[in-house]
Amino acid sequence: MDAFDQEQNYFGLDLGNSSIKVAQLRELHGRPTLVTYGDIDIPENLMASDSQIDQDKVAEAVKQLANDANVSSKNVIAALPSTSSFTSIIKTPRLSHKELGESIAYQADKYIPMPIDQVKLDWAVIGDNPGEDELTVLLVAAPNNVATKYLNIIQKAGFELLALEVNALALARSLTVPTQTALTTMIVDIGTSNCDIAIFTGQVPQIVRSIGIGSKAMRRVISQNLGLDETQADQFMKKFGMQEDKIEGQVFKTLKPVVDHIVEEINKSITFFVERNPKTKIEKIILTGGTSALPGLPLYLANSAKLTVEIGNPWVNISYPADMQQTLASISLNYATSLGLALRNFVK
Repeated sequence: MDAFDQEQNYFGLDLGNSSIKVAQLRELHGRPTLVTYGDIDIPENLMASDSQIDQDKVAEAVKQLANDANVSSKNVIAALPSTSSFTSIIKTPRLSHKELGESIAYQADKYIPMPIDQVKLDWAVIGDNPGEDELTVLLVAAPNNVATKYLNIIQKAGFELLALEVNALALARSLTVPTQTALTTMIVDIGTSNCDIAIFTGQVPQIVRSIGIGSKAMRRVISQNLGLDETQADQFMKKFGMQEDKIEGQVFKTLKPVVDHIVEEINKSITFFVERNPKTKIEKIILTGGTSALPGLPLYLANSAKLTVEIGNPWVNISYPADMQQTLASISLNYATSLGLALRNFVK
């Protein structure tokens, strides 16, 4: 009997700023096992456009990618960027599920910086200690126009959208081990336009936030300061990164103010968390996103934040053929979100 039932028969879809990734898993011998994966480049900022023409282009790219990757499902769980959603962790009185839903709907405007009738609202209990009178609830809201845009793209590509999930939750699912429930980690995802910073205890979110700095800003400052075109700036960034001893530290000195802004926000998040959880220690920072591979960046962040920094491994919870190990390791930074989405019904 095929263990890939209807609930699990879907693929994860990461609609990024400059590329689209898909990943599909199935259960085999009790473990999530890789079925297929793939990616396709799209023009930068195409996903940011609200025009129907551009949305049609994205839909065609999704359709082509799914076909090229031999995706075997029509069902999709897609990632919602942190910049396109509002996330809050709140405390509520201990109530029944129905009462809790009514209470959250009534009070949500205290936490969401948009009129409630203009957002899709979802919530989940993430902390339920029987000895306490309160529940900890994750509240997520996405503007109606953003949710509708994702739905339209996916339907135009010929698929059915099962759920939209905040990017950070998918990252925690793929980059942390579900049995390590007491371990508190920070995940830093440096993308093209944004850097997402999230703190998790186990896979339960404590802080989720986003800042508008990514590889695009890094390329731009190198281009401007060193008089290079965009392609050359990208090459210099990837080759020399945060290495102070390379080419007289020119790239390092140019990138340092940008990276220091990320460090400042990381340290703010750490301070905010520790002040509210003085007995909890953040064990490490997990880096992901293509920019995380810049030479010298992990060491620079480790020294600046005074924490262990490691590059995330999104294959840690997934089985795959042994002969694919080298190939998968080389692309791991790009697939953390899509794999985390694909793990949604496997890792509880």
